[in-house]
Amino acid sequence: MSAFERFAVQRLLDQAADLGVELPAELRDVGALFHDAGTWPARRWAELNPRVEPESAGCCWGEVHRGHEHCLCWIAEFDVEQAEPRPPTGPADIAPEPTMCGDCAFRPGSPERADEWMASALYASASEGKPFFCHRGMRRPVRWRHPDGRVVDGSRDDWQPPMVRGLPYQADGSPGRLCTGWAAVAGHTHSASTSPEGIPE
Repeated sequence: MSAFERFAVQRLLDQAADLGVELPAELRDVGALFHDAGTWPARRWAELNPRVEPESAGCCWGEVHRGHEHCLCWIAEFDVEQAEPRPPTGPADIAPEPTMCGDCAFRPGSPERADEWMASALYASASEGKPFFCHRGMRRPVRWRHPDGRVVDGSRDDWQPPMVRGLPYQADGSPGRLCTGWAAVAGHTHSASTSPEGIPE
């Protein structure tokens, strides 16, 4: 679960609380909520194998108490070697790229913009100054492997950079850069090349 997704869920819960909606206790703590939700590869394996029980049932606390969808033993396998993170030496090290990614979340027509709830959280992150980092150069698992031998393919959207003091790092060890679309919306850049579509509100 990405930091942005956590931000989006927390924002939704805060909105519900502000409207006076009584939230169940298990929804009030986002950290506990995501822990209870299990890991992506565990849920993915269960989805692909609905009638198969793993041979290693009971391998961890999550599986013992909540079932194999909540197993925490899955290990990410990457197709790139991660270099040691090098802390930024100044603001220029995390400045946005001059152009947007082809699949930037802020681009009109993106899956994130197509979802009303996610789009609202995207713009809130910019207006509130909540940093949103570009995934360029960051690693993602190509597969996940369980110690008992089970394997599932990684998700193309599951970026897993190392985080140091809240800052993600690219595979070459350099700091992650702020999302160009986010910066344009936040008013941090006025480059004509930022967004060919103009990123309409």
